[in-house]
Amino acid sequence: MFTAAFTDPQGTEFEAAVFQVIRSDFTANTSEAYVYDIREGNGTIESENASFSLNYRIGYWPSQASKDNGAAPYILIDTETYNADFASYALPAEQYSGLSAEEAAELHCRTEVIGVE
Repeated sequence: MFTAAFTDPQGTEFEAAVFQVIRSDFTANTSEAYVYDIREGNGTIESENASFSLNYRIGYWPSQASKDNGAAPYILIDTETYNADFASYALPAEQYSGLSAEEAAELHCRTEVIGVE
């Protein structure tokens, strides 16, 4: 959960909206190529890489008080696709390595969707 100022897809401005990940699927794929050189008697890692993909849904409340009072959240939509799910299949390893599914969704939403750090 995080709080941020933002303008929703309908143009309503919120000073401190409260965001909560509703659902998140976060996949990390890593690969490593190892080669053993018989003549040299040692092995080396030829390459290492990781790729991450993310699909999530996030809700928001106009304020913490609204959330605390039990109001249902609004569901944020992707204004490019009009879909309630956000997805990215080529996330940079240096930013997303070691994150939980919730943390990855929050980071993506903050930086890529609503544009705050």
